[in-house]
Amino acid sequence: MKICTALLFVLFPWFSQAKTVFSVCYEGSGMEPFISAGIDGSQPVGFLVEMLNAAAAPLEITLQYQQAPWLRCQKMVQENQLNATLAMIWSPERALLYRFPDQQSSTELSNRYLWQAEYPVLHTVDKPFSLAQYQPQFGISAPLGYIVEQWLQHKGWLSPYKFTPDEGLKMVAEGKLDGYSVERLIGRYQLQQLGLTDKVAVSDDNLLVKNWHIVFNPDFYANNTELVEQFWFNLIAARKHLEATFPQTQTTSPN
Repeated sequence: MKICTALLFVLFPWFSQAKTVFSVCYEGSGMEPFISAGIDGSQPVGFLVEMLNAAAAPLEITLQYQQAPWLRCQKMVQENQLNATLAMIWSPERALLYRFPDQQSSTELSNRYLWQAEYPVLHTVDKPFSLAQYQPQFGISAPLGYIVEQWLQHKGWLSPYKFTPDEGLKMVAEGKLDGYSVERLIGRYQLQQLGLTDKVAVSDDNLLVKNWHIVFNPDFYANNTELVEQFWFNLIAARKHLEATFPQTQTTSPN
């Protein structure tokens, strides 16, 4: 018995380090069908969860999720309260705060991303949206803190009023907003949930086409570089499986 007890004390550090925990913050509202809070709130569900689980399993990584508003997720990872967040689009400003895949070469050319996200405009069925011909009346809205929101602001097309996706799509249906921009599959899903598919359509034109990433706190990455790098690599196969199931129309970003 003494020998067994001694062995347990010797092996305990090894067992405790057998699995590395990645704490991941996610926005639990407005991201369906990619990710949303589960029934009990402890484990989210959705396409991205399936991808992340597939990438983590061979590496014996335990994924621990925490739900929070998008801007709060960003802050908690910046402050190293949590290890990672998703789904983030690369920008020069964000590259200073988070570790993206292939950051030293070119993240925007990296193949280790979660999803290529298209951002069309959801508009009333009787007023089609054309990127080349659009003239703002009420403006276009987008979720707070998103890159597409910054893009609209730069163009001078952003609505001065802030709306959640549900609120924004109802405003579009009532003709009080020119449009709302979210990722294409998310937009279609939300229109179905709100029963607005007969009133609101999804444009063929995209405002943006950008890759989504899971990004890490720089200090956490520095202490777990090899594991994070392999995890990003494993996402390639997981994403290709998802793309084959839910193919998107391939487009190019607007100039």
